[in-house]
Amino acid sequence: MQQANHNCTRLVVGKPNIMDKKGFLRDMDEILDTMIFTNLGPFATKLEAKVCSYLEVKHAFAVSNATVGLAMMLRASNLRAGGEVILPAYTFIATAHAVLECNLKPVFCDCDPESHLIGIKEVSACISDKTVAILAVNLWGLACDVEGLQSFAKKKQVALLFDSAHSFGARASNGKFVGNFGDAEVFSMHATKLFNSFEGGLITTNDDSLALKLAPMRNFGITGQDEVSCWGSNYKLSEVHAAFALRQLENIGKLIETYTGNAKLYSKILEEKSVSGLQSWNKRYLDHEGCTHSYLCLEVEPSFPLTRDQVIFRLREKNIFAKRYFFPGLHKCQPYLKTSENLILPVTDRLCQEVLVLPTGSNVGEIDILRVVDALKELSEWQSSDEQQLGPDGSAVLVDYSHIQEKITYVKGLKSNYEELAGACDKDLLFLEDRLSCLTSDRNP
Repeated sequence: MQQANHNCTRLVVGKPNIMDKKGFLRDMDEILDTMIFTNLGPFATKLEAKVCSYLEVKHAFAVSNATVGLAMMLRASNLRAGGEVILPAYTFIATAHAVLECNLKPVFCDCDPESHLIGIKEVSACISDKTVAILAVNLWGLACDVEGLQSFAKKKQVALLFDSAHSFGARASNGKFVGNFGDAEVFSMHATKLFNSFEGGLITTNDDSLALKLAPMRNFGITGQDEVSCWGSNYKLSEVHAAFALRQLENIGKLIETYTGNAKLYSKILEEKSVSGLQSWNKRYLDHEGCTHSYLCLEVEPSFPLTRDQVIFRLREKNIFAKRYFFPGLHKCQPYLKTSENLILPVTDRLCQEVLVLPTGSNVGEIDILRVVDALKELSEWQSSDEQQLGPDGSAVLVDYSHIQEKITYVKGLKSNYEELAGACDKDLLFLEDRLSCLTSDRNP
């Protein structure tokens, strides 16, 4: 099992932002005192209203997560069963799964090598008389060519939907917030996102008729007392999740400023230290006022002495947990591989081999960024004579269980500081250590 240096702070991609802990704990007291836990309570409905106000969009629906939001959006669009939906192969698997869940056929397209997004060029290569919708994705906090795709979709008479899970707070080139384009859009409020709760999703639309379909769908199709008017399920957002999201929304300006500031700092230090063989995605968009830089992305070029996966392995030894994203591409994942095995998507394939996502967010400061860049600088000077074991198969990226070790350290601290908790802590430690042992036993030599 690979050993990390636990003397250094563990840096991870997507560590949750907590912007107002005291305010949230007051909200928790209110939720417990009123005993309104769910069923579109006051925090959830307030969140929807605040999102509409911030994004300047007519309708917002808070749901349990973005994946169900995608499926709801597709169902509400009344697309022909079996119809084809064009989407990028370079995105998270949930996008394709939602399409399949709605009895539609995913058709994967390539993406732009600079932005990692899709546009008219990529969609045009896949459009056919079987196409019923385009499901574009706004990645890394950057909007794709939303206006161009709107014109294209209107001309082709197909629905246009957006998976904007990464991009709450981003603006298109015309200055409008993402959330106002196509027929509808979906955002994620997963713990790892810039605008986060514990879990959660949002659907936004300016289409009144679509909003009428979406509203009851998340609550079993219920439209009144003992009245069920359509199909639906339990996709509601709990009050706890909504309350946390509201506290985050009140600080959304600070969050965006933090992420954009980190992107600028990473770019500056990478340049100052002359780290060769790495291309910064964020540097390309530092002057784009609408980009939130919700992720910090590098491309590890072939000229770098180590592969991207080897870089990940070596960074973990320094307690820096960088990640690859969307590997190996949706067209190479089950259950889509069989129908897409002959699909040639060169940009997607390259990005799946080269993209390296680094820690950022409110938990990452200048000293952390310096530490990461120093580690990358050291790796950029790697010599072939320094070759050592790079992983079980030379470059494997194993599942990261370091969060369990961090929890173990936390519980040991509780036990040490609070004698009355010793018994409960011992039980927790036994469970956690056994869990970690089971998960990692197959990795030990």
